[in-house]
Amino acid sequence: MDYYQHGYNDVLRLQPGFDPPADHGHESIMTIRILPSIVAAGIAAGEVVERPASVVKELVENALDAGASRVTIELLQGGMERISVTDNGCGIPYGEVETAFARHATSKLASLDDLDRITTMGFRGEALPSIAAAAHVSLVTRVTPGDAATSIEITKGVAGPVATASGAPGTTIVVDDLFANIPARRKFLRSVGAETGRVRQVVERLALGFPEVQCTLTSGDKQLFQSQGNGSLRDVWSALHGSESAVQMLEAHPAQVAVYSVRGLISPASFSKANRSGIDLYVNRRWVQHRALTVAIEEAYRGFLVEGRFPLAALFLEVSPDALDVNVHPTKREVRFVYEGDAFSSVQRAVREALLAASPLIEAASLGPSYAGGSLAAVAPSFQFSAAADTLPVLPGPDSTSEEAGPSASETTVAGLRVLGQLANTYIVAEGPGGMYLIDQHAAHEQVLFDRLLLQWEKQLPEIQALLDPIPVEISPSQEEYIVEVLPTLEQLGWQLESFGARTLLVRAIPSISAQVSIPDLLEELLAPRRDPTLAETATHYAMAASIACHGSVRAGQMLGLSQMKALVESLERARNSHHCPHGRPTTIRVSTRMLEREFRRT
Repeated sequence: MDYYQHGYNDVLRLQPGFDPPADHGHESIMTIRILPSIVAAGIAAGEVVERPASVVKELVENALDAGASRVTIELLQGGMERISVTDNGCGIPYGEVETAFARHATSKLASLDDLDRITTMGFRGEALPSIAAAAHVSLVTRVTPGDAATSIEITKGVAGPVATASGAPGTTIVVDDLFANIPARRKFLRSVGAETGRVRQVVERLALGFPEVQCTLTSGDKQLFQSQGNGSLRDVWSALHGSESAVQMLEAHPAQVAVYSVRGLISPASFSKANRSGIDLYVNRRWVQHRALTVAIEEAYRGFLVEGRFPLAALFLEVSPDALDVNVHPTKREVRFVYEGDAFSSVQRAVREALLAASPLIEAASLGPSYAGGSLAAVAPSFQFSAAADTLPVLPGPDSTSEEAGPSASETTVAGLRVLGQLANTYIVAEGPGGMYLIDQHAAHEQVLFDRLLLQWEKQLPEIQALLDPIPVEISPSQEEYIVEVLPTLEQLGWQLESFGARTLLVRAIPSISAQVSIPDLLEELLAPRRDPTLAETATHYAMAASIACHGSVRAGQMLGLSQMKALVESLERARNSHHCPHGRPTTIRVSTRMLEREFRRT
C-alpha cells in the first residue's frame, strides 16, 4: 500500500499547486474505525429526517397506523422551534415506551416475509429514534381511559426515565429545537414560511389519503388547515382548493377492463394548471411519486388538454401488497410494481373513461359589447354521440358545383346535425339541437383518425397499406438508437420497416390513413425521442397515433364539398372523444339559439 500511495503522490506533484501530505509511513493511510453511536445516529437521522416536514410526516403516519380518527399538528417557527403532534389512537403500553425509541423497534414487522405484505404506513422502526437523535423529544401516551398516561423525554438520543403523567387516550409527541445538535443539517433549512409551506403540503396529502381522519394544522395561533374527517374525499378537496373546484371535479371509477382498482377525483378538461403540482397519487393510500403513473394520467388527458397544461387529480390505486415493493426509498415516497404495465393501464383507462363520460361541448360566449375575442366556457353536451364506428372514415371526392346551390334537408341531416356549408374553407357550419355548430375540419378529421388508430391498437389489427416501391429514408444516429425502443409500437400502428445499409430504413408498408402524406416527414416526427424508453409500449403510441392522424387529416383552407363535410360530421359523431382533437383543441363550438336571439335583440 505504501508503494501505491507514494506513487500516486509522485504523479500529483506534477500538478500545479499540489501540496502533498506529510509522509509518516503507515500513519498516512486512513484507518477504518467504528463510528461513535451518537455520530451513527446523526447520520441515520439525516436519511429519514430532512426537515420539519419529514418529522411531521413520520409522526402523523404513526398516528394513522395507531388507528387515530383525529390528528392535530402544531408548529412554532415552521417546526424548527417546536412540532407537536397529538392523536387519539391506541397509544403505547407502559412497558413499550422506552423500546419505541430503540432503532429498528417496530410493531408492524416480525419476519422478512412480512416485507412482502406491508399494509401500514410505517414499518422500519426508524422514525422515532431518528427524530430523537436530531432533537429534544418528549412523549405522553395513554392506552385506555382506565390506565394512567406514560411520559418519557429523550435528549440527544439518550432516553430519560419512564414516568406516569396525565393525558387523554392517544399520544402526544413534542419535538423541540430540531437539528440544534446537528448544525450541518440545520443550515440547509429555509425560511419559516418555506418550512411551514412544506409541512402544510405533507399534512394536506395525508388528509387526502385518509379523508375519514380529521387533520388540523396550526402555526402559532393561526389555523392553516382542517379537514372534516367525514370520509368524503370531495370535502377534503374543497378544504384544499375551494368549493368551486370541488364541484367541478369528476369521479374516477375502476375501468371496465383493468387489473387494479383506481378511484378518486380528476379535473375536467376545462380546469388545468401550467405544471404537475396538482397531481396527487396514492398507492394503497400511501402518497407516492411515480413517473410512469403520472405519464399514464397525462396520456389519458391527451386530446382533452392543450400541450403544456396539466390536470389536477387525487387518484388512489389499490394493489395487492405482494405485487408491490414500498421499501425502495428512505422516505418511502417511491414504490416499485411487480407488474408496472398493469398499474399504468389501470390508471390510464380509469381516467380516460371518466373524461369520456363527461366530455364537454364548447359553448361560444356572448357576441355583444363584452365579447373579447371569443372566450369559451364548457357546458354539458346537448346531444350524445354514438359508440365509435368500426370503419375508417374516408372523405369522398370533391362535389360537383351543382350541389353548392343548396342541398335538401334529407341529403345533409346527420344524427341531429344538418350541414349547411363551409366557412373560410376551414369551418363546417351545421344546424343542430339548440343552435348553430361550427366544426373545425382539421381538428375534427384529426380526432376521427386518431380514434380509428386507437381502436386498431386495442384490437391489435392495424390497417396497413403495402408499398409497391419501398421508400428508403435516412435517419440520424439518435434516431437509429431510438427506433430500437419504439419499433414494436410502430409495427402495431401499421409500419413495416427494415434496415437498409448504414443509417437508412426501408419503408415497406405504412398505416392506411397515411397513403397521401410525406413518409420521410412523418417518420422524422415519429422518431424524435420524446419519452422514457421504458414507456414506449404503454404511452408513446398515443403520441405517435396523434402525429399520424395529424399528418393524414384535411387541412385548414382546404375546400370541401357537401358530401365530404357530411361524411366528416358523421364520423366525428361516432368518435369516442368527439369534442376535442388529440392535441386538446376543440373540434366543435356551439352558438346557441338563445344567444343569437339575444344578440339580434329578439328577446
